[in-house]
Amino acid sequence: MAVSKLPTEDDAADGRKPEEGDLVSIVFSAQTEDGELLQSMEDMEDPITFEIGASGAMGNPLFLAFDKAVRGMVVGDQALVSASGGEYDPNLLFKVPTSHPEVARLREELDQPGKGGLHPGATVALSNGNAAVIRELDEERGFVVLDANHPFAGSDLQFAVKLMGIEDNPDTGSGPGAGPGVAEA
Repeated sequence: MAVSKLPTEDDAADGRKPEEGDLVSIVFSAQTEDGELLQSMEDMEDPITFEIGASGAMGNPLFLAFDKAVRGMVVGDQALVSASGGEYDPNLLFKVPTSHPEVARLREELDQPGKGGLHPGATVALSNGNAAVIRELDEERGFVVLDANHPFAGSDLQFAVKLMGIEDNPDTGSGPGAGPGVAEA
């Protein structure tokens, strides 16, 4: 993953930069290398909040990159994070008979109000805990094709990350000054 800073839109209110233990709030947009917008900052209902330095415990490389991106930023700054979905592995594409117990479990799970039933494009949680996407469903020939690759496998993504707020972590008392010091954009 690569991180690069983008020009600041506005002057920051207080110039505070996140430090280890601070809670930061971010919004982000995501697009494919072909320019297809997957998520817009404006479409996020609420910012995502996380503790600086704690993202390593989650083991999520994307949040590690977000953590790295916001260090040195002030509220209102943006950074660009480039990420790869990794290699696409054709061995993670499975053709499963519709009579298989796992397909019956998925069918029951998806036959709930608002879930849309078993259909191509649905993301499902397999019994082993891994996620998969239904790529094909052929009821006549009696099979389902499940793809257990990461949804972005085989493509590169760009995330524009905007720092929306910084506050002291009440659990650790981190950050300068006494009490919560929230900076908002």
